[in-house]
Amino acid sequence: MHHTDVELLSFWKKGDQGAFDALYERYAVMLLKKAYEKTGDKETAREFVQEVFLELLERKDRLEIHTSFKAYIFTALRNRVLNFLHRQAIHQKYELFQETRPAAASNDVESYLSHKELVLQMSEAIQQLPEKCRQVFLLSRNGELSNKEIAERSGISVNTVEQHMRKALRLLRNGLHRISIFIF
Repeated sequence: MHHTDVELLSFWKKGDQGAFDALYERYAVMLLKKAYEKTGDKETAREFVQEVFLELLERKDRLEIHTSFKAYIFTALRNRVLNFLHRQAIHQKYELFQETRPAAASNDVESYLSHKELVLQMSEAIQQLPEKCRQVFLLSRNGELSNKEIAERSGISVNTVEQHMRKALRLLRNGLHRISIFIF
């Protein structure tokens, strides 16, 4: 059969499946080569060629080709290839972003929860300090008072304030050491 593409399209639209098969045999290999050349992947190239011809079958009743059949199917293929390359470029940018972004961002929730737990444990450890020791520590850390100011306010010597602070820090360090072993 040496019919033109226009004749084969006409026969096919009138119900001649052999005409469609002839168009497929005429162009499938050319399309496959072009798709492979552009994508570098045989499976993707085959898939695109199948999609082009499947779309023709699905649109048979409303198919209107205003250019040559060859130009129409190569344009359909080109559009698929361009979409594929565009998606590939986006995927590569995303992978590069994932590789270069700071690792800490991936565990923000976990860090937040660990911090919250640590703050809670620290508050409990401060509450466990002996009364006078706790008062001195809180005035120093939360009140941001100097040892002299704490001594004047509490009616004790600066030396006693320093002793309470050393004791508080020692007890908190020991408590935090146990907490950090528990958390990690």
